[in-house]
Amino acid sequence: MVTDEKTMAGRLGKISTCTAMDRLKPHDPDRLVIRGVRPLLPLEGSVAGPVRTLRFLPKRSDVARSPHGQPQFDVVDGVKPGEVLVFDTVRGLGGSVLGDMLALRAKINGAAAVITDGVMRDIPGMESVGLPIFASGIWPVPSAAALTPWEADVAIQCGGALVLPGDWILADADAAIVIPKGLLSVVLDGAEGHAIEERFCRELLQRGHALREAFPMPATLRPLYERF
Repeated sequence: MVTDEKTMAGRLGKISTCTAMDRLKPHDPDRLVIRGVRPLLPLEGSVAGPVRTLRFLPKRSDVARSPHGQPQFDVVDGVKPGEVLVFDTVRGLGGSVLGDMLALRAKINGAAAVITDGVMRDIPGMESVGLPIFASGIWPVPSAAALTPWEADVAIQCGGALVLPGDWILADADAAIVIPKGLLSVVLDGAEGHAIEERFCRELLQRGHALREAFPMPATLRPLYERF
């Protein structure tokens, strides 16, 4: 990852997905949520990075393999430090698209996380690898009988969200979301102030203030907040 991207990933990784959604309110944020996925391993804080995409298609008896070679191996072998692998399985639940061996290779190459709307396997092995994994569930059978890895680094959907090469991912215990590169500054600019304002409101609530007095913060409290 280039220095600028590394810096942005560091800043973005300090932001929660809920805060990012608040920053993206004018930009139809519902369409940026990767639906139906959750972290399969314990996760602290947020993970963030630019995407590498991989598209799976349903298996068919007369199509032995992708005309693009072995895109699954290509994208795992070629992932760069800090990148997030995003797999489109068309919500295919017929077989797992990642196990501990591929996760280990991705981790060694510096991948920040793997996200798919499909299923995973080898969870104990992946836990030892330590790579953040987001998926719709766990299934012990490999995907070979149900899905074909078709092509990499193309536009995909994942959990109903459009994911384009050049987009970014932000994921935490609440959600995994897509952040278009052109909207990164929208999320980053002012996110720190947003978090401080929420902390201020939380302290007011803890001191016994009613919701209407503390959240959302009334304009009358702005001078007190500035001192805070």
